[in-house]
Amino acid sequence: MEQLTKNAIKNFFEDKGDLPENNLPVVQVINIKRIPTATGLRYRLVISDGNHFMQAMLSAAQGGLIESGQIDKNSIIKILKSNPNSLQGRRVLVLVNLEVVNTTVPDKIGQPVNVENAMNDTSATTSVNSASPSVQKPSYQPTAQAQPQSMGQSRGALNQSAVNNSINPSVTSIKSLNPYQTKWTIKARVSQKSDIKTWHNAKSDGKLFSVNLLDSSGEIKATAFNDQVDRLYNLLEEDKVYYISRARITIARKQFSTIDNEYELSLDNGTEIEVCSDEAAVPQANYNFVKIKEIDNFDKGAVIDVVGVVKDDNGLQEIVSKTTGKPTKKRELVVVDETQKQIRLTLWDRVAESFDSSGFPVITAKGCRVGDFNGRTLSLSSGGALKKNPNIPEANSLKEWYNSDGQTTTYTSFSSQNQAFDNGGQGSNKKVSLLQAKRDNLGGSERPEFFTTRATVVYIKPENVAYPACPACKKKTSNIGDGWRCEKCEKVFASPDWRYILTLRIADPTSQLFVNAFDDAGNVLVGKSANMAMDLKDNDNSSFMRMLGECLNKTYTLKIKARTETYNDAANVKYTIIDASPIDYVKEAHFLIEEIEKMNI
Repeated sequence: MEQLTKNAIKNFFEDKGDLPENNLPVVQVINIKRIPTATGLRYRLVISDGNHFMQAMLSAAQGGLIESGQIDKNSIIKILKSNPNSLQGRRVLVLVNLEVVNTTVPDKIGQPVNVENAMNDTSATTSVNSASPSVQKPSYQPTAQAQPQSMGQSRGALNQSAVNNSINPSVTSIKSLNPYQTKWTIKARVSQKSDIKTWHNAKSDGKLFSVNLLDSSGEIKATAFNDQVDRLYNLLEEDKVYYISRARITIARKQFSTIDNEYELSLDNGTEIEVCSDEAAVPQANYNFVKIKEIDNFDKGAVIDVVGVVKDDNGLQEIVSKTTGKPTKKRELVVVDETQKQIRLTLWDRVAESFDSSGFPVITAKGCRVGDFNGRTLSLSSGGALKKNPNIPEANSLKEWYNSDGQTTTYTSFSSQNQAFDNGGQGSNKKVSLLQAKRDNLGGSERPEFFTTRATVVYIKPENVAYPACPACKKKTSNIGDGWRCEKCEKVFASPDWRYILTLRIADPTSQLFVNAFDDAGNVLVGKSANMAMDLKDNDNSSFMRMLGECLNKTYTLKIKARTETYNDAANVKYTIIDASPIDYVKEAHFLIEEIEKMNI
């Protein structure tokens, strides 16, 4: 605490940061978030003085401090110049110039609280104390919490409760939700509701269900566990609109969701939910449709939305899951659209059993995973949603086209030749420098590209070096207190199988690149398994940092995949190491000789 400037955050929040006695305050960076913009990446920080924290934004000129690894989470910085600003009604400090003081602090200092809440509480107290002695400080009166609904309770009674106990209609948009907010209410439609899922093992029994919530700004996933399933499952109905508040905002577990949101909600016993009778202002659905012929441009595992006509139905089948060993139902559809392309779409379990394909219906499928078995295929994910003959413009126009022209059209399928590309096709034998990879814009086209290079590891980000994987299926598991639960396998394990997800910087004589490396490449680059690395990190962080330091300044032959990813309308090339091997100096010598001979020297 001694190295941080006392009351620095409160002074900045009150716009007193430039007073002489507050010169060059020292604070800690406790969180960093990348913000893609039209002009490039910007970085939003959360800074703390040990007692309070607030939002800050790095100026464009200071962004290189993060990209080069000079500033990371928990770093100590000295603020040389700053400008207070307002962003979406919140106080934000723009850091114009700063100095890095210490980058080796392992943890957050103190237990800082949000300065906005602290100042608001102070203002409220001051206002009450300055009033007439007969005026009492009002106590907070919570609205009625949602109660378990019996099957016999009428919906009219529930709606009447909503009218009598209406939450303040001043609502927060889903897009603006973040973990630093404490008081918020969203007005959202349940766009998808899952079945109740259960798990049973020697250590625990449990159940859960989830809903996808939608408003005009975006979507977010919400999950309820155990006793909250009893309280909320019958209350939340698909396509209905609700006021929701007092849920916990947590980091999204992307492996369990198809929603484009970095946060999700956990519905606990303090969560308040009330029916909203004003549904017109909330959209019915939020789609980002991909034409069937364009699916060839997406990688295996990508999640997309499609609209199409069901041309064929191969019927309901029962198979045994390779992952769980349990029987499961599936239905394969052949879906077409006006691009004269067809694709196989697989439905699972309850959706597969209940689907009726008669009459060539138009369907919208939200949250489909792209596969590459015998060409491109689609599979409706567990978090996805299927609607039949929805009343939306895209579905209506497609239905008109199919009735007039589509029934006599000849459709082509995706062939397996596309797999050659995914397995290392285009440019996979191309050996280039890092600068040449940038100049040639490798990965900047519609499809990913591959190249080989010789480069040295110069930095490894020490945070989030691995994820807790399921020992069976390798999907990410969640810590539920007495074990690690795999959502896909519906099993709980005593411990996970950690797998690398490294972020590192590599360099050669021409340039540098930030790249990602997963488990196979990570084992080569670190020289230890992810399980060993995480055990060291948990029990001896200084030895863990020393281990990462020993990985630096080593040179490898790297095979890299480059592809363009778009976030918030900003496109960036992402580089991933798919193979790493020590330098074979004999082969390198032969390669250099061949290159010299080509120059005709």
